[in-house]
Amino acid sequence: MKKISIGNIKIKNFKGMLEKELAFADAKNIIEGENGIGKTTILDAITWCLFGKNFVGEKLFKIKPIIDGEEKKDLTTKVEITLNDKLIERIWENDITTIKVDGVKFGSREFSEYLRDSFNITEEEFKALSNTNYIPNLHWKDLRSLILGLVGEITNEEVYEKGNFDLIKEKIDSVGVEKTAENISETKTHLTNEIKKIHGNIDQKTKDIQELVVDEKEQKQLEKQKEKLKKDIENYNLLAQEKAQQEKNTITLNNLKNDLERTVKDIERLEELKSGCQKTYNESNVDASIVKDNKMRDLNNKISQKEMDISLLDQEKTTLMIQREELKKRYDEELAREPRIENDRCSACGQSLPQEKINEVLANLKAQQVENANGYVRQAKVKKERLDEIEILISTYKSDIAKLKNQIEEVKNESIDSSKESDIQVTMKVKIAEANRDIELRTKDKFELEETIKFRECEIANQKPIELEGNITAMQIQLEEITRKLAVSDTLTIFKDQLKKLEEELQNLLSQKELLNEKEQQLVAFNNTRAEMLRERVRHNFKLADFITQETTKDGKLIETFKLAVDGIEYNALNTGMKILVALDLIDNIQRLKNKRLPILIDGLGELTRLPEMETQVIGCRAKFQVNKKMEVV
Repeated sequence: MKKISIGNIKIKNFKGMLEKELAFADAKNIIEGENGIGKTTILDAITWCLFGKNFVGEKLFKIKPIIDGEEKKDLTTKVEITLNDKLIERIWENDITTIKVDGVKFGSREFSEYLRDSFNITEEEFKALSNTNYIPNLHWKDLRSLILGLVGEITNEEVYEKGNFDLIKEKIDSVGVEKTAENISETKTHLTNEIKKIHGNIDQKTKDIQELVVDEKEQKQLEKQKEKLKKDIENYNLLAQEKAQQEKNTITLNNLKNDLERTVKDIERLEELKSGCQKTYNESNVDASIVKDNKMRDLNNKISQKEMDISLLDQEKTTLMIQREELKKRYDEELAREPRIENDRCSACGQSLPQEKINEVLANLKAQQVENANGYVRQAKVKKERLDEIEILISTYKSDIAKLKNQIEEVKNESIDSSKESDIQVTMKVKIAEANRDIELRTKDKFELEETIKFRECEIANQKPIELEGNITAMQIQLEEITRKLAVSDTLTIFKDQLKKLEEELQNLLSQKELLNEKEQQLVAFNNTRAEMLRERVRHNFKLADFITQETTKDGKLIETFKLAVDGIEYNALNTGMKILVALDLIDNIQRLKNKRLPILIDGLGELTRLPEMETQVIGCRAKFQVNKKMEVV
């Protein structure tokens, strides 16, 4: 077994202590003195020398002594301790730390590796096995992990041998105890809610069966009303389709008029272009410079006209996009509107409509909404087609502008012989011929559009305005109510079948809940058995320390824990002396189980007057009134 002890310590300019030297025995050492004399400073000096931190684990604390209220940063701080046969020094001077072992310097990381390799200790382990305040204040899960890592966990198989856990054994092995408990609790809550819901459904279904009554005279009258409503709904739908077609025809006519307006503008533009070309041709044989100017002016005019056309198309494009957005908004609003049935009971007898009938009415309403929305889609499609045409025209015009600009550059660089027909005159002839051809084509288009518009206007003028009378939703709801009343016998059969299925489902759920109760009882027994076995195993390895392995919640459930205690009394409820004793018992036996002995440092022995016999070195502090105010090791 590896045993480590501190032989002596020399302190210089550390915290409130200017200079001090103490020697420690290999067993028990109690440092006595008045409060404030520096007992805890000894413990801080030990941990600072080894790990660069004070006794409570703080790295940033005031190390330099304070004299007359001022921290003396210019003094050199030095602590030496003898650890077994090795002299370890830590020096702090001018904010630089130096560590030495038997006079050989070490870096911080090298020194940590040296402690691990030579003494088999790390900072975390030293804190756990030397500080009586560390282990008792661990979170219960960390404490459980530490203790069970030494004494061994209780396996499920060991618990199975103590009782009957057949219903939960497979689940525990699959997902663990905590998840099993969680699954049982969630499933039980779900089953309870389902049982309550089915009870309500059974009561309602029984009431519905009792309320279904219809006489023969009323049935004949309802059949007549049903036939009339069916015809009214059919006529309404036909009129709605015809009205939608009329609206579509109006939109088509407006588009044709827009096309005609653009065609007229195109013809006017082509006439102006032709006139300009003719003028340029007539003037181009007068002077070479004038010819060039005319050419360039003609080309610039064409560019201006193209840019004007693009501007007009952009304006039309913006208008069409706004219209499409408005149609999309109407489409979304139509589909977002939730179809509703204002009254789900019969207006004549007050009976509730069957759910399948209500669903059918809602489906019809939804189909009507979809049809209305599709009308907006068709209108938007017409707008989209025109937008595509505009995009093609804009692209073509931009390409024409680029070509015209290239022609301007060519005109600037060309030379003209006035003795013969100039190139610009030849070009103008071509342009004039092209303009004549385009004017002829656009004039033909204009004639066809005018004829089509006349036909459409005549067609629309002959249309009769359609006003949709009545409320299609109300008519459909009324039809469904009448249909439901006429199907009472079928409904009764359906309701009785549904009631039978509900009763069978209820019985099945009750059986599942009873099985869950049995599983829950086995799980409670499993946890109790494991907790007791775990407690016995842990207590076997300690003299004084005990552990509470289960506690009861406010709702009476047992949950797992692992709290340090003595005879069932939790650690936090113990007095100071008993806390120290139980902590010493923990550390002493943990060191034994780890086969390692480290010095135990105790700050504030309090009411403890006698330390128990231990196999390791103990260095503790205890306040004691002394007249001469000195500190001594006893």
